[in-house]
Amino acid sequence: MTTGIGQAISKEKLKPAGVIPVMSWGGISQSEVSVASYQKLKDVGVNIDIAFFTNADAIASGLDAAGKAGIKLMISCPELKSDPEKTAKRFKNHPALEGYYLADEPGKSQFQELADWAKRLKAVDDEHYSFVNLFPNINSNQSKFGTKDYKEYIGTFDNLFPAPYLSFDFYPVVDGTVHPRWYENMEFFANKYRNEGRPFWAFALTTSYLAYSNDSGQPTLNDFFQLYKTYNPEKTFVHDIPTLAALRLQVNVNLAYGAQGIEYWSFRGFGSPLDEQGKRTVVYDRLQKVSNEIQHLSGVFLGAKVISVSQTGLNIPNETTRLSQLPAPIKLLETVGEGAVVSVLENGGNTFLVIVNRDFKNSMKLIIYTDDTVKRVLKDGTIIPANEYANATEVEPGDMTVYMFPTIH
Repeated sequence: MTTGIGQAISKEKLKPAGVIPVMSWGGISQSEVSVASYQKLKDVGVNIDIAFFTNADAIASGLDAAGKAGIKLMISCPELKSDPEKTAKRFKNHPALEGYYLADEPGKSQFQELADWAKRLKAVDDEHYSFVNLFPNINSNQSKFGTKDYKEYIGTFDNLFPAPYLSFDFYPVVDGTVHPRWYENMEFFANKYRNEGRPFWAFALTTSYLAYSNDSGQPTLNDFFQLYKTYNPEKTFVHDIPTLAALRLQVNVNLAYGAQGIEYWSFRGFGSPLDEQGKRTVVYDRLQKVSNEIQHLSGVFLGAKVISVSQTGLNIPNETTRLSQLPAPIKLLETVGEGAVVSVLENGGNTFLVIVNRDFKNSMKLIIYTDDTVKRVLKDGTIIPANEYANATEVEPGDMTVYMFPTIH
């Protein structure tokens, strides 16, 4: 007879809402195409890769290998632009096709051309979408991009270009601190999602900035930092290898603000998940951990409705709102430390309270009192009554804690 100690205890689990899209930028190069290479992406938690290949035949090989590893590709090759109809007809029925990559960080003058290109692809393939990534707020309000402000830049693109979601690349962890305008950018897209129903995907920096070079005509490191340096013009930037806490902060804040997909840049070189020889690094292991954590919580974030996002702490980020009201089942919430992002989301008949430690270097003390309807959602999706935990706890650097209770309208 089995004793109670040896018996498995059944635990309530959060019901998954699906798989959160996680896209790597150029994770596998054309010369490395193989099932084993794409399996490395799969194992780290990536489910979409952008394939920057030199011809359509290489794309065909990439799709075949990626499909066998369970990865989808966002494809890019010269033929996609020179003959979009023929290229789309060739690949539209491949099960590993995610969509068509058209451009990165275009200016307003390029929007109509991109929209026309997307329409040509759509006329042949209405099952897949065209993808364009946009500037963050620290870039697009400059006159050279043809808009008076960020709102006009995003709005003009959104009116012209048919896309299932918006994408923008803000890399917030700079010189050992968080860029002062990151949360402002997150507020912009969260409001657009909440008020207009426009989903967005957001980035996490998964490399050291030293991986960014001009070997292939890319901007130099100084060019890359030009806009960031306007805030600290005399400082020398530190090229940190991403820590687990820095990765968590970026991904967790993105999701707390309503992001429906996560993008990783970049995947190769110094301080990246894979080194120059394609071997796994310590960043790979850290990223794998973060990817696993968020997929266990897809029932919190995927398809969630953003009710509110607010901040705690003595000083809160620019253009954000201080926490002033709690959902009725939460009786008290206080943080000790730099402060937290506090997000209220609704999903699948439940309301979720997501608390992210804004500090990616130090733990945050959290004091929380709830009623008996509130449960805590652990990292593996296990659901435990909140009253089984002490009212005072800690949230690790950049990490988050999640509570849930039935939605009441």
